[in-house]
Amino acid sequence: MSAREPWADVALRGIRVAGREDRFEVAGLLARMDRDGLYERHFAHGEAPNHALLRRLDDVDGINRVALLAVGADDTAIGHAEYFATDGVAEFALLVLPSARDRGVGRALLAALVERATSVGQREMSGVIQATNTRAVQLSRKLGFSLRPGEDRRTVIVSRPLCTAPTSAGG
Repeated sequence: MSAREPWADVALRGIRVAGREDRFEVAGLLARMDRDGLYERHFAHGEAPNHALLRRLDDVDGINRVALLAVGADDTAIGHAEYFATDGVAEFALLVLPSARDRGVGRALLAALVERATSVGQREMSGVIQATNTRAVQLSRKLGFSLRPGEDRRTVIVSRPLCTAPTSAGG
């Protein structure tokens, strides 16, 4: 007899690139998110930020606009991450379902964003996190981001340089 583990449905199956074809999947993720998690992600309440996130899926280009989905054991999205880059600086944001938190999902998403940004030549990654979002602040630290206070002290700005592949200069 095998008992089903209570966390089985939120086990991370993998990370994949997201795009416009994932609007329905991301909308389902947003519908399953808790109010606090949405506020931590958007810094606002209401549906407008969710609609904006869905619209941004149309602009994914794989270089300056990247979106990723963490997929759970049941093949549904349990997390979303994205970055938007300008002049080599990629600003990231993460969203993880409450039931999938503290299971490595956020870490896997952020590590995949860093890897992707590095591979396409971005120089730096940064993010703005609410100072009360201790999970995100700790995760950023663990992945090598430095922290500084935001302008209003309610936020923390995290950043880290990205290692770019060395160019061959004959040698």
